[in-house]
Amino acid sequence: MTSESGYRAAPADSDAGARVVRLAFYGLLAIVLMTLDYRGHHAQKMRTAAWRAAEPLFLVVELPFDLGRRLGEQLRSHHGLMQQIRALESERIASQARLALLAELQDDNHELRTLLGAAQRISLTFRTAELMNLGLNPWSHRVLVNRGRSDGVRTGQPVMDARGVMGQVDETGFNTAQVILISDPDHALPVRVQRTGLRTVAYGTGHIDRLQLNDLPMNVDLEPGDRLLTSGLDDVFPAGLPVAEVQSLERPTGEAFARAELRPLARLDRARHVLIVEVPEQPQPLSREDDSGAAGPEKSADDSADGGSEDLEGET
Repeated sequence: MTSESGYRAAPADSDAGARVVRLAFYGLLAIVLMTLDYRGHHAQKMRTAAWRAAEPLFLVVELPFDLGRRLGEQLRSHHGLMQQIRALESERIASQARLALLAELQDDNHELRTLLGAAQRISLTFRTAELMNLGLNPWSHRVLVNRGRSDGVRTGQPVMDARGVMGQVDETGFNTAQVILISDPDHALPVRVQRTGLRTVAYGTGHIDRLQLNDLPMNVDLEPGDRLLTSGLDDVFPAGLPVAEVQSLERPTGEAFARAELRPLARLDRARHVLIVEVPEQPQPLSREDDSGAAGPEKSADDSADGGSEDLEGET
């Protein structure tokens, strides 16, 4: 049948048949694909391949966030570890400094047990500090530490590391202090030989690794390897702090005195953390007013004796 425009209309049955054929083909194809996927897991492999292809994109998107989290964790961990390291380092050098006094403590205990009424040994405490600056003058051995008057540091306080005496506080600022090392040519330190008890003075030589003993008797009992400790006779350094070790002894012919070279036990050129020794102030002696109570009975007894003699004279 032809329309007025001249076109022939397609039969409705042929369109319906084509749709049925396509539906049957797609259904059969779906069944075939499901059967193949059930046996060979092809769909899962395709999904895996697609995920692997898209994985770099996910990583690129996630990378800035992941880096931010890791950086924050590392900063927190680094800060915490640095605090722990500083605390442990301070504790370590303080412990080593106390251990260095054990040998002297044994000698002192032996001496104190033989003396009645001997004074009790002073207990030392330490304040940790860190080196900030080194002096550039080779003949003036001074360093700067990050403790000052605000931390209770006073001029003259001994300074040591974990091995021995380094020097003493020379000048104090509000937050810093200058320390003169025992190797400075202007520094002298009263010491005693641990083995023999000989007392002498160790002088700085201007060399960071050397001290010197002058004016020693020619027959002095001193040997290489002898350790020298502070004698405590200068009212600045407490007795028993390790100072140096004898390296060599010279007895020059024709001279009146022997000389000895010493090696400082402290690491004067390598120590970073130091200990400022807190020495308790010595108790002041009692004044006459404080002694008046103790002297009262004796005075009264003397007065009574004088009074009695006057009475006897009156009776005679």
